[in-house]
Amino acid sequence: MMSLVRSGPTILKISVSGDAGRLMDALAEMSSNRSADSFDDFYNMAGEGDTLIHIDRDGDTKPLYYQANVTTPAMLCELINKKLCGVIRHIGTTPPNIVMRLIGNLDAAIDQIAADYKAKEATCVYLTNNMEGSSVLLNFTTEPLNRPVPYTSFYKRALLIGKPYGQLLIFLKAKAQEYLNIAMGSPDWNEIEITLFDAMNQFDLHYNRLITVLQGLDVGIVVGEAWVPEYTVAMRKSEVYQVRLLTPILPQQVKRIAMALEYNEAGNRVVDFDVYHKNKKLSWSSELKENKGYTRDKLGTLHRTRLLASLPAEARAMLHKLDSKINN
Repeated sequence: MMSLVRSGPTILKISVSGDAGRLMDALAEMSSNRSADSFDDFYNMAGEGDTLIHIDRDGDTKPLYYQANVTTPAMLCELINKKLCGVIRHIGTTPPNIVMRLIGNLDAAIDQIAADYKAKEATCVYLTNNMEGSSVLLNFTTEPLNRPVPYTSFYKRALLIGKPYGQLLIFLKAKAQEYLNIAMGSPDWNEIEITLFDAMNQFDLHYNRLITVLQGLDVGIVVGEAWVPEYTVAMRKSEVYQVRLLTPILPQQVKRIAMALEYNEAGNRVVDFDVYHKNKKLSWSSELKENKGYTRDKLGTLHRTRLLASLPAEARAMLHKLDSKINN
């Protein structure tokens, strides 16, 4: 299922005084990252449900930042149970925050959401400038939500919504596709057929490569799979495996993904992926408009490079692992 709405990290701002060594050691043990750099860079590493801790210390003008892959209640319980709160002067927390993915005309959807929930306009910097606000902050992005979402990918507009966080999250998830359709200007997503033909008898391997990438990019919903007959120009029958994808992205973007997967790390073409939209096969030559003079092989390796750069680390590692098993 394509992810359209998720919660963001919680930010704790803790002011400490005196000897905070034990507190800092405990935070370090619970954290996966520590940094004294800018908060924006640190936020970029945070995933859903993470806790970011901003530490201000007496006599130190530069704050420290910690990132913990635990919920804020679990973090606070740990500090209290270890009796580490004596050096804490004050704790503030950001308002709950939610991230929504939209594609197309974001303003149209944001205007509708603002009207539906009587929201106030804000920006993503509200999160750090208003540590104790009570409204829920809703940010928007065009990027997939199955990975950390950096500040730089947030849309310029955000909304403050005065509703209970849990209730609002449920409402937004229920209406997320409706808002996406508004942004796209149409209630219709694209139904794409991707067919796989492998002369080297490594079907399972190439199928897993395709699914790894579709899930890693979070581009849509697989709504069906089946072996289907295909006929050559000479009317010879063969069977190919077809994956039907429902997606908001353009068919040509799916074609680029398919072309990228036809090639291995050495630049050799190792499988055939064809892409169909409305019963029409998309030709690789359509890519020549933006890449004049390229051969098919050069286009495939170009798209492979771009694909690898766009995948989250876990999916990229899995694709490399699968690629290493391809027989040339």
